Amino acid sequence: MNDAFEIRIGKPANVEATETRRLAIRIGDTCLTRLVRRGASVPDDSLEAPPLPLAFWITDNWWRIRWESAPYPALSADWRLAHDLSSVGAGYAWPNVSLWGEGGRFAIAVHADSANLTPALRFLAEPGLHYLPASTAEETLDRFVQDVLDDVGPANDGLDTEFEALLSERADPRASTWRRLEAMLGFDPDEAPEALVASLERLADRFGLEAVGEAALARQGEQAGDVLEACIDAADRSRVVVHPPHAFEAIDVEKPSLDAPWQRATSAAEILRDRLQVPRGPIRNTRLSDLLGVSIDHLRQNAAATARAPYGLRVNQESNGGSKVALRSRWPEGRRFELCRALADTIWSPEDALGPLSEAKSERQKFQRAFAQAFLCPFHDLLAYIDTDQPASEDIQAAARHFHVSERTIQTTLVNNGAIDHASFEQMVDAS
Repeated sequence: MNDAFEIRIGKPANVEATETRRLAIRIGDTCLTRLVRRGASVPDDSLEAPPLPLAFWITDNWWRIRWESAPYPALSADWRLAHDLSSVGAGYAWPNVSLWGEGGRFAIAVHADSANLTPALRFLAEPGLHYLPASTAEETLDRFVQDVLDDVGPANDGLDTEFEALLSERADPRASTWRRLEAMLGFDPDEAPEALVASLERLADRFGLEAVGEAALARQGEQAGDVLEACIDAADRSRVVVHPPHAFEAIDVEKPSLDAPWQRATSAAEILRDRLQVPRGPIRNTRLSDLLGVSIDHLRQNAAATARAPYGLRVNQESNGGSKVALRSRWPEGRRFELCRALADTIWSPEDALGPLSEAKSERQKFQRAFAQAFLCPFHDLLAYIDTDQPASEDIQAAARHFHVSERTIQTTLVNNGAIDHASFEQMVDAS
């Protein structure tokens, strides 16, 4: 994978427009600024615009670009203002591209140009999602802002002061933690309630910044602190205690990595099943109970949920090495899935005493979900069971019963491994 990322400033677009430059943005072999202008027959890899507004936009939104992942379930207008290049504005057309961080990875999404179509030009980059190391993205964005400062000189309208302040905050551990939590809560700098960030800071000192940041992503906004406290209380009161098998302790999940979370999760699940000598096929409740060290009563039909919150939570017990888990699902297949997610979270972040189990789109949550899928329903076992390359709804339902997982888990496993396409998947969802 070619993960090179660059924003290049070229010569002035023309002698009359002294502020504009030819700007080219590339990720790997994809030119994000490739466009065709009205009346032109030959595409151009550069747009013509002043670089200063883009540099200000990057500097102003750096914390959210770097630390706020794509929201669940949809992109809000506020999120787009902080992450979409098209929001740079200043009277110019910008590529319909979104930027966001997912922990160690950085995402660049190219959207269809229909939303950014102007009478003057049309961007040509194919829609797609690209990943690169977060450190590479940081270096590229910093280099571009510095290039703009070098290019415009004293006429930078205060960009130099803003950029110096940003670099100073990033170098200060306390300030960096504060800004990072603000961003993960969905707030611009200095917009989050001070008491909220301070409360999460205290929890981060106790449970770890990574874990509390996951909770902020799981429930953004002003109620995030109260929700996390309620989830911790629910976990403390929970009778669901997981004692992970010792075999998981030596499983090393590479971080950072450009490998997709589902690839690393599948590998970890295969390793653990092999070490635990789990036979091919489904894992029945009695065996899963033994593997996780959890009472089988918590896997049975209509067991009471321990949390009515936006996300579940595992909290370590220092006394016996286990974790108390606040589950959200009442149903056996959902509880099995959540408990395997709690195990996955311990594999991903063994140093964290707390782990949210949410629908957020961070690397950590994606790893949890993919691990639970692969541990409970390995793809090759699923393929052998359905015994068809064109599974119908009846096949999905039968497989869900066989592996004791949800139908959505079966569908997602087949889609992720290319056994069914997204169109078929959406048709099944609509019909269900």
